[in-house]
Amino acid sequence: MSITANVSGQNVNAYDYTTGSSISGSLSNIHHYGESSSISLNASGNGSYNGHDYGTGSAFTVRVNGGNVDIYDYGEGSNFSYSG
Repeated sequence: MSITANVSGQNVNAYDYTTGSSISGSLSNIHHYGESSSISLNASGNGSYNGHDYGTGSAFTVRVNGGNVDIYDYGEGSNFSYSG
């Protein structure tokens, strides 16, 4: 997966190079136009977020630490780590 993203306040603008499509919205309602699905993302403090992927029906957590992002996907039961 290759995505670039810009978050300004509550607004998200991103591009998914894998699917060749845009992703945009507010943190609480982000829409992936290539997959025709939405996710919600809510801050829980200290760089942590709780989310829900409506396309898969799965919950996930996100932890941002500098240029590193760790995601735990409850639907897959797996951790994913990204750095930038």
